Amino acid sequence: MRAMALDAPLVAAATLRRVRGTDPRACDAADITHQLQLAHVLLDGGYDGVATLEEALRGGDHGLGTVDRLDGELVVVDGEPWRVDWHGRAELMPPETRTPFVIVSTLDNPRTVRLRDVDRAGVVAAIEDLVDDPGAVVSVRLEGSFSWVLVRSVPPQDPPYRPYAEVCQTDEIRWRRAPFHGVFVGFRFPDLEAGAAIPGLHLHGLDRLRTTGGHNHDLQVRDAVLSVSVSHDVAMHLPDKSMLDLLETPAEIRTIQRRLLRSGPSTLAEVAAATGLPPAVVTAHMDWLADRGFVAELPDGVAGLGGEPRWRVTLTAHGSRVSGRVADVLDSL
Repeated sequence: MRAMALDAPLVAAATLRRVRGTDPRACDAADITHQLQLAHVLLDGGYDGVATLEEALRGGDHGLGTVDRLDGELVVVDGEPWRVDWHGRAELMPPETRTPFVIVSTLDNPRTVRLRDVDRAGVVAAIEDLVDDPGAVVSVRLEGSFSWVLVRSVPPQDPPYRPYAEVCQTDEIRWRRAPFHGVFVGFRFPDLEAGAAIPGLHLHGLDRLRTTGGHNHDLQVRDAVLSVSVSHDVAMHLPDKSMLDLLETPAEIRTIQRRLLRSGPSTLAEVAAATGLPPAVVTAHMDWLADRGFVAELPDGVAGLGGEPRWRVTLTAHGSRVSGRVADVLDSL
């Protein structure tokens, strides 16, 4: 498959999560939605930027997300990244701005329909009419005039970060704009693997003059054009992790890392036997490590020779010398 790579130094891997079984040879870059970071990392409070907007936006020209420290709502329209801050002001962001979470795609040859006098539920129904495929990832653009819209943003957060739901409950600022002339972009996601993406319809918007906007809660369309494009793959771009991140790994999980570092690629059963942990716990901890880029699965066994899937550590120390806190962590493994 030919995928659109971010080519970013901070991107360690792009794993395609198949939504339906299509021939991968029939896919090209336009068929892929690109997501920086797993959704649950953001929802758990992962608000520190892990890539620049320049890097993240190489995957597409329409999308949404946020910026470093959860400082407002990010709206990507026609390749331009706009942030709507907690005062409701829109600002075009420089390419070096850091982001913890972005989803983008390319709206090539979209399917379109004109909508008049419909609410948000009517927009959802129109999307379903255009895309009769519950397993698809649908890129959405809704542009025109609205009788009113209800939008929101949040102020920047300071560590220790609270979960996303708590931030929205306590810090969210909402505005009702009536009338509103502008564009909303976003995605209708199906239920993917737990924690990978946020299912349902999510839209971020900007007014026509690019002065305000935000995350959409509700709306009433007066006269607008709905455009949709379909993907059947999501490329998850996971940020690289330095050796210092081992300091924040829970002790029980570091036991698994230690086993893999010392013994090399191992099956889940071998790790469970060596550590004395129940197989279900080992599986959960291995998933935790994989989400953060600490381990990788070898589905065809070592060197692709077949056999039961094995897991290996993906972190390595580069160069001949390490020192300080990194050396202390390595010595403890």
